[in-house]
Amino acid sequence: MRSKIQLLLQEKGFAMTFWAIAILLCIYTSIKIQPNIPILLGIIPFLLILTYLSIRKECITLIIFALVNYFIMGLGRYFSIPIPVSVLFDIIFGFIFATTLLRNLGNKDNFRNIFNLYFAFTLIWFLYCTINVANNATGTIHFSAWLGNVRVVALYAVITSIIISIAAKKYQFIHWFLILWGILTLLAVAKGYMQKNQGFDSAELAWVMTRGYNTHILKTGIRYFSFFTDAANYGCGMGLSLVVFFLSSFYTKNKYLKIFYLIVAAGAGYGLLISGTRASMAVPIAGLGLFVFLCKNWKIGVSAAFILILGIIILKYTEIGEGNRLIRRMRTVFDTEDASLQVRFHNQRALKAYMSEIPFGIGLGVDREEVPPQNKYYFVATCPPDSELVYIWIHTGMVGLIVYLVLQVLMYICGCFILLFRVRNPEIRGPLTGMLCGTAGMLVASYANQIYFQFPNGPLIYTCLTLVFLAPYFDKQYSEAHGRPTD
Repeated sequence: MRSKIQLLLQEKGFAMTFWAIAILLCIYTSIKIQPNIPILLGIIPFLLILTYLSIRKECITLIIFALVNYFIMGLGRYFSIPIPVSVLFDIIFGFIFATTLLRNLGNKDNFRNIFNLYFAFTLIWFLYCTINVANNATGTIHFSAWLGNVRVVALYAVITSIIISIAAKKYQFIHWFLILWGILTLLAVAKGYMQKNQGFDSAELAWVMTRGYNTHILKTGIRYFSFFTDAANYGCGMGLSLVVFFLSSFYTKNKYLKIFYLIVAAGAGYGLLISGTRASMAVPIAGLGLFVFLCKNWKIGVSAAFILILGIIILKYTEIGEGNRLIRRMRTVFDTEDASLQVRFHNQRALKAYMSEIPFGIGLGVDREEVPPQNKYYFVATCPPDSELVYIWIHTGMVGLIVYLVLQVLMYICGCFILLFRVRNPEIRGPLTGMLCGTAGMLVASYANQIYFQFPNGPLIYTCLTLVFLAPYFDKQYSEAHGRPTD
């Protein structure tokens, strides 16, 4: 017989109230007391309650996953964490993964969606990166460096795919995911707005005036970054949200959701502009370009093509908005003679001579701290990659870059095929098309910046792509619930 305490904890109102009180107590304890044993004692009851709720309620686990992913890097500016942020994320991520598996062990049907094509693509890439552990191009094997980077570059995608494949049991998950993501996006936009109009707080100012000074205080103005790691990450993340929510609004029948998605898209567009990140423009441009190809509704397709072409013409061939420094900076994305772009090309040309000798790269995670100055490949280890694709090239070699790009191309071809020919319902195809287009834009933008594997973009991309490859499953559910599609 269940105890009275268990019955009380199962009541939503009591559980949520108790959870809220525990959170407030933890926050108060963390602020008032320096890191020591009392903090640990204050956190333990909260962790026990949270563990219980996470095992009992899948939605709690997913909300924790979303919140941790979105805020963990920004919190590092305000709190002194005794362990690296990535390790803290690993602990929480591992907890979420374990509770997801534990909760669903009783029903084998909950695991049937794991073995989809996206999981296969991520697993192949993870296996290649695992082989890279034996890379000794610099004269020794750097196991700790490999371990620290293989998680971010490959393992997170595999685990995220498993978690979402198990958790997304109903097609309604798509819109619940978008609602939560939309709220987080609006919070990021609001923080960016506050930075622009009210100034940086003390923690942000300390970061901007030290590590971020050369890249965020420019002649063209200040680049804002909200609670993201930097402006590039923020701008591209907002570009992803802009594409996903703008395209999702076309297909959503619920007028309130449609309005919400349009508000999120408009806010994300504002966040993209104030980030001052030129690479972020690649996200909507590439995303809308792919959407024109995938769109089955010719009216929507023509509208998207018109918006895309008009935007490119205004930025490249006119001086409209030249008085606005944000638009003026975005316009330089089409300037092939831009100084920073030429520096990137120069670095890549210098790298080619070295990379031809190491087809498997210098090893995952290997940088200036692992390679002594007298080593032949010290320049490779110290050369700033400036982009995610160049990072892969440096650390996994030309072989790794080819493997990665081939997997990406095959993945997007399969995703397009699924959405074009295996999904009939616009309510399912629309939002998932937005996700596929947005992530494609992020892949293009990753040529110019290191944004693809970063928090929160990486797990968001993995979630979007997992949902795309679950589209036939959702489509079947939707047809069973609503009958034949109307298009």
